[in-house]
Amino acid sequence: MSFKLYGPSTNPRLSQIHLVADLLEIPIELVEVAYNQCDSKEHLARNPFAKVPVIETTDGFIYESNAICRYLARSKQESGLYGATPFQQSQVDQWIDWTVNELDPNFMTTFTQIWGHIPVNEDSFKTSRNIINEKLKQLEAHFKNSPYLVGDKLTIADITLIVRIAPFFTLLIDEKTRKSYPSLMKWFTAVTELPQFKKNFGRVRLCKVAFPLPKQEEQKPKEQKPKEEKPKEEKPKEQKPKEQKQKEQKPKEAEKPKEAQKQKDQEDDEPAPEKKKNPLDLLPPSPFNIDDYKRAFFAEKDISKNIQQLFTSVDTQGWSLWIITYNKSQNEGKQIILTNNLMKGFINQRLDQNFRKYSFAIHGVYGDEPNLEIRGAWIWRGIEVPQEWKDHVAYDYHVFRRIDINNEQDKKDFTEYWVNQEEDVSKVGGLTARSLIYFR
Repeated sequence: MSFKLYGPSTNPRLSQIHLVADLLEIPIELVEVAYNQCDSKEHLARNPFAKVPVIETTDGFIYESNAICRYLARSKQESGLYGATPFQQSQVDQWIDWTVNELDPNFMTTFTQIWGHIPVNEDSFKTSRNIINEKLKQLEAHFKNSPYLVGDKLTIADITLIVRIAPFFTLLIDEKTRKSYPSLMKWFTAVTELPQFKKNFGRVRLCKVAFPLPKQEEQKPKEQKPKEEKPKEEKPKEQKPKEQKQKEQKPKEAEKPKEAQKQKDQEDDEPAPEKKKNPLDLLPPSPFNIDDYKRAFFAEKDISKNIQQLFTSVDTQGWSLWIITYNKSQNEGKQIILTNNLMKGFINQRLDQNFRKYSFAIHGVYGDEPNLEIRGAWIWRGIEVPQEWKDHVAYDYHVFRRIDINNEQDKKDFTEYWVNQEEDVSKVGGLTARSLIYFR
């Protein structure tokens, strides 16, 4: 049993679904749908509300991330991920609803201001932050008596909560405040240390101090110009209307055929213009299948086997391996949180997301503050730098090094990126891996 999941791979709700699927060992095929494609006729057939994510099942389409997670958990009831009894299942629903109703609104209020999506409003920010602290106290009280939200086992209620609450601890809840929630933090650590969580969300980095809210811009009152008194206008003297000569009525002309309508009808009969094909689709067929390799990559627990499989199976006439390094400016690479955001912005926002179907990569932040580097190892269709990278806003600031798999030093350098993936532990080129993401 496998499912197709539609949406942008960078969407955290898709990562939530992937996490649940991984816990259930259910294969999921990702079909990339960018945000600007949501209102396409094709996607509206999946979700009439033009939103993502959407999952395709044998019975039809399901949208809304929590509904999808519930469906997956129900499909493997024996896993206990939806609770072991009807009572526990209701408790799972209870906690999912609590998370959505109590945390989501305050999440939106705080983080949209931190990220600069809406103007800063200090009053609403402080109100939401105080509410969040109260909710954390409630969770602390619960986890004093229970290792998980429902019973003594992980459920999708825990997954729903961890996805919402993790950003609070990375940006808002500082080290001193976290000490007030020992039971909550014990649960938090247990869930975020799961291999399935790390695979989909990476390692959670807890902040030492709260991220500062941008300063609220003061709105200067507009200068009002004094109103000028208009001189009184003299009323014109009334004049008697002149008699108008009756115009001869001309016979109506016969209606001409509507040329515009004819032209429109002709246009409707013409076939729609074909979509411009990606140049990578025009390359000669290749025996190497990137989707098969991605599935094998994540299924294989021994990372060293992944790289050997790649070296032995890759078609070097139709695919190529690269190491990409970003040439940072003097002011960049100082702090991990800012460098991490820069790296993710480059890959998850600035790079054409449709390129995922032609590539796979491990990209990340390496080194130590204040001298961090952004680098990555890539495989993509073709043997040249593709147009997707050339169109990247920071293309000129990246160095592209093509790897020759017949060169031992090249293979060694590429292997380090591919195999050494443990954040804050592994070394790549002498630099510690700090924050890594997959481009898949």
